[in-house]
Amino acid sequence: MSSKSEMIRWSPRVSQQKILLLYEKDAKGIIDEELIDDIAFSFFVRCQDIITVTDASLGRVKCIRCGNLIFHKGKKEEILGCKNCLWETNWGTYLKSYQKKQLHGGGALDVFKNFIVKLPKARTPEEKMILIDQLIHEAHQWTDAKSQGPVFTRPAAVNIIKGKMKEVMLFLDQLSRSKKRKKSHDIWKKKLLTWDNYVKEHEKKEKK
Repeated sequence: MSSKSEMIRWSPRVSQQKILLLYEKDAKGIIDEELIDDIAFSFFVRCQDIITVTDASLGRVKCIRCGNLIFHKGKKEEILGCKNCLWETNWGTYLKSYQKKQLHGGGALDVFKNFIVKLPKARTPEEKMILIDQLIHEAHQWTDAKSQGPVFTRPAAVNIIKGKMKEVMLFLDQLSRSKKRKKSHDIWKKKLLTWDNYVKEHEKKEKK
């Protein structure tokens, strides 16, 4: 039985230093195709893993050897056995392999799926850079029936860039940008404000 958690590998988040270098070059008008491709691919495989983990949390585990689907009921001792290639582990081990690694898609799952669909179609460095920029400036969305519109709770960047949430938010705020990249950052800031506004409104209602 292959039950060792170390056998289940997940792609890491991208370092802040690498993103910083990309944006510094972009702000200077320098097109580093190799760096753009490196980060785009790293985000691509990370997004794939986020989707895989999110599906697994919902009862659909993809075999790490052949990709065959294995269904489970969420019990830690439950055996996950692939009928295709005979790979085997238990749900508790699989669960432990991704916990505390920012691998659950949550309210940004569609964002990660969208990146996977669009990246292979991007042909130029600029097209890839736009997708990278859009991805790191997305946010997890939460919908409340009592809210007038969507509420964005946390940056999606924390799933793909190394660092704690506050560190990643500060990093994105301080990132050097060319003028054409500032729009996405402004939209991102407005999205995150929706959560602060929601909390304030909720507190006001509780005091009444």
